[in-house]
Amino acid sequence: VKLWEGVVAVPLVGTLDSARTQIVMEKLLQSLVDSESEQAIIDITGVPAVDTEVAQHLLKTVVAARLMGAECTISGIRPQIAQTLVALGVRFDDIVTKATLADALRYVLRRIGTEPAATGGPK
Repeated sequence: VKLWEGVVAVPLVGTLDSARTQIVMEKLLQSLVDSESEQAIIDITGVPAVDTEVAQHLLKTVVAARLMGAECTISGIRPQIAQTLVALGVRFDDIVTKATLADALRYVLRRIGTEPAATGGPK
């Protein structure tokens, strides 16, 4: 999904397995080429669980995007998934992660030099 000029997002929903994460990688990389984007957000808010294999595929997707000159931000890591990833020893050391898709979009827009407009938001 193209969110902004130079920014695409991959909202993931449902169970991820090796085959599905491979498709995600292929589609993301093609989307980066087609849209000439340098920023990608991989949102896993809709993913109920992440195991070591899925985490490794996500990491490989980020590395592949970097090889193409794009930066990836992963959003939607809920507390349960964070605990699982830590327990499994999966390291996201040099990958930017944000709690929500909105946080990730704000971060990415700042990275490309576009400040998001302030919203009225709840008071």
